[in-house]
Amino acid sequence: MSFEIHWYKNFFGVSWMHEKDKLVISTVFEDKKEAIEIAHEIDNWSEKFTRLTIIEKEDDEFAICCFEDPQISKSDKHVGLFRTGMRRSSGFEQIKPIIEGKMPHLQIAYAEDVRDINTYEQISKLVPMRKFRIISEKNLKKQEYYYEKLANNSPSE
Repeated sequence: MSFEIHWYKNFFGVSWMHEKDKLVISTVFEDKKEAIEIAHEIDNWSEKFTRLTIIEKEDDEFAICCFEDPQISKSDKHVGLFRTGMRRSSGFEQIKPIIEGKMPHLQIAYAEDVRDINTYEQISKLVPMRKFRIISEKNLKKQEYYYEKLANNSPSE
């Protein structure tokens, strides 16, 4: 069995929101078919083995990496979400004090027009992220961030 993760990197970005006392990190896709495909996979993730890592990068940027540990996963498809190049100044710095110390939930969303919030549609259920960390990019050298490092170093699709 392979422990390789197929990284989906083709999403527009993330939005942060509160929903019934839960912090929700929503990955927003512009391709509805792809959003549905990924939602189908993450809806089956085991709550105990999910990971969400925010990687603070140089030059006011951050990346987000989210996956289920492929060594534990019961799925034959190991999917993960990774997006880099997002600006820390665009909402992340404001939400960072709120998200530190909380267990966020991930959801997949689709937007017909990402500039118009009225076109956003929730595609997946809320999936709790058991292991959540905010790290500096230099921490990717540590073995515990093996999959995050792979995602960070893999070419864009």
